[in-house]
Formats: sequence, structure tokens, C-alpha cells
Amino acid sequence: MDIRTRRHPIAAIAPTVAAALALALGAPTPVGAASASVNGPSSGDVRVCTGPDLTASKGALEGAAGSRFLTVRVTNASETACQTMGYTAYRFRNAAGPIGHESTPNTVTDGTEGVPVVISAGATVKSVLSWTDPGPTVPSQCHAKATTAFRLKIHDVDRYYRLPLKVDVCTTLKYRPHGTRLQ
Repeated sequence: MDIRTRRHPIAAIAPTVAAALALALGAPTPVGAASASVNGPSSGDVRVCTGPDLTASKGALEGAAGSRFLTVRVTNASETACQTMGYTAYRFRNAAGPIGHESTPNTVTDGTEGVPVVISAGATVKSVLSWTDPGPTVPSQCHAKATTAFRLKIHDVDRYYRLPLKVDVCTTLKYRPHGTRLQ
């Protein structure tokens, strides 16, 4: 643990590891003529996505080196392309409501910050939700709780997406979840 930042060392690389793991495990890609891109050819002419335009679903739950990774797919269910800035926030929940802290803010290191994600009709983009497995942590630093679901918020879309998830998670700020920007 880095005493200066009081963050677990895996926290700094978790989003990158999560994205790489998702790609290596064959994360879903758009099918047929549908496409999704970060550099939409004419994103200025594409309307902004709304809550009813998009659906969310979860992929396989994976784990490595004390971390858990879940690919979350977001599909444009509308008849036309739409765009979003693609920044995500995740929060775990149980029967009593939200637990723990919201995910860390997305970081963009590939030069696409400020560039909209254009999602063609029927296309799917993805984000990776990652968190620390409570098993190898110090219990007093983790405060593990069981979840029943998680909530996804795409910052510029007027809707929350709630998906079922039954896992144990840490609830302290030190071990808050991480999410990647839609891609």
C-alpha cells in the first residue's frame, strides 16, 4: 500500500487491467452492420442518447489476483445512431439500498477525452466494472457486505440502469469500485 495516497496498489491499475482482461476474454463486439466508434464520422449530426435508447446487460464475472471484473454491455435499442460522452459511474446495492462508495471517476488515456462515443442503431459498446475481492483484504479496512445488484449511470444519459449481482464487496473508500468509459 502506498502510504502517501492510502490506496491499494491494484487500485491504480485496475481499470487498465480490467479492460485488457475483457478484451482478452473475448468481450462482446458489435455484430453485422451495426457499429460503435469513439470517432463517429459526423458526431455533430448525431443526436444525444436518451435513457430509453439504451439497454444494459452484464457479461461473465471474472477474477484475477484478488480483483473481480465484470463486462457491462450497453446497446443502442433505437432505430438511429446516438452519442454519449460515455463516462460511467457504478454503485453497489443490497436490499437496504446503496452500499459503499460510487466508483472512481473514469480516466481516459487514449486521447479520446472529450470525443463522443457514437453508437449506431443496434450496436453495443462496453464498460468494465472492477472491484477488490474482500477475501484477501484486512477486514477492518474493507467492511465486506453482500450485494444484490449494482447501478450504472452514464453521466449524460437521463437514466440509471440496475442489474442483479450477488457478490461480496468492500464498502470503504479505500476499496471503492472502478469503471471504464464506454468504448
